[in-house]
Amino acid sequence: MKRTNLYSKLKQKIKNSKYDFCGNFLYHIIVPLFIVVLGCILAFTINLNLGLDFKGGTLATVVVENDIFVDENYYQVKNKLDDILNENNIKGLIYQKVETSYYGSAITVKFNRITNEQSKNLRSDLINGFYPDETDENELEIFVKVDNFSKNVSDGVLLSTALAILVMIVVATVYICARFGISAGFVSGIVSLFNLITLLGLLSITRVEINISTLSAFVFTAVYSILSSMMLVSKVNENINKEVFAKNSNSQIMNYTIKDVFVSNTLTAIFMFLIAFLLGVVPTFVVRSASLPVMFGVLISYYSSMFIAGGLWSNTYIKRKVKQKQEIEDKKMGKEVSQEDLEKTPEVIVETEAKE
Repeated sequence: MKRTNLYSKLKQKIKNSKYDFCGNFLYHIIVPLFIVVLGCILAFTINLNLGLDFKGGTLATVVVENDIFVDENYYQVKNKLDDILNENNIKGLIYQKVETSYYGSAITVKFNRITNEQSKNLRSDLINGFYPDETDENELEIFVKVDNFSKNVSDGVLLSTALAILVMIVVATVYICARFGISAGFVSGIVSLFNLITLLGLLSITRVEINISTLSAFVFTAVYSILSSMMLVSKVNENINKEVFAKNSNSQIMNYTIKDVFVSNTLTAIFMFLIAFLLGVVPTFVVRSASLPVMFGVLISYYSSMFIAGGLWSNTYIKRKVKQKQEIEDKKMGKEVSQEDLEKTPEVIVETEAKE
């Protein structure tokens, strides 16, 4: 007897389950709707947690004698800088090593904007910490700086990114409509847009910082949502054309389809989630800060493809009645079918998209 592997056992167990994915559609959408509503309320009341890229801040620069491109020296300088920032109740957000033209290595740190008085106090403490014996003001002006800076991501960048994502969704929706039917394209487009709004709401609730790296998470979520939905509708499109499903309802066909792909889609989502998680250990701040938003995007896209898209499709897919297979064959052969025969011929409901 052939031994059944774990994957096949899981797949068979899901197929044999009586859970109604489509019938519980309204229950499935409660949590995402709650996230969207609460996220919108927080965004309009306490605002989103925008990063320095979107709102600007303060930059402190300290030139040091040691070569901070050597890790040991860098961490010594960084720890000393952190202590001074903590004394001023300031949390350093973005650190960077800089090689100046004439004065050697420097370390910069960005943090939320502070007042002019706080800037003066911080600069005084940095001078006392790094250059206690230096009295030349011209030298100190070069060695220690604390300046405010404006946002480096313009509104045009945000608008162009949003338009690019929207165009991508529209193009994908048109393609899916042309290939799999109107309702399939409608579901894919709506679910993708809903996932992006849900991601924004989740970032608002969790107060995750939204910076330039977060834009990549929105792009990833849009792409993953479209692919997940397209895989589902392509599979259900195959099933509705099979004779064995001729008398089944929309929800029955979709339930069967979801159970058929559930294990494979779950494993794919786990794999993508692990990749996003591993981004969090990358030393580069830009990559590391995108890790959590991308993980959110994976979870949202997977959930919607398994628990929302199916129910939405089963409620929007249009049925049409076609004659029995024998009648179609008779028409092709040129045989006439009497009205009496038509009335006696039972009609079979085949789940096919009604073309406009």
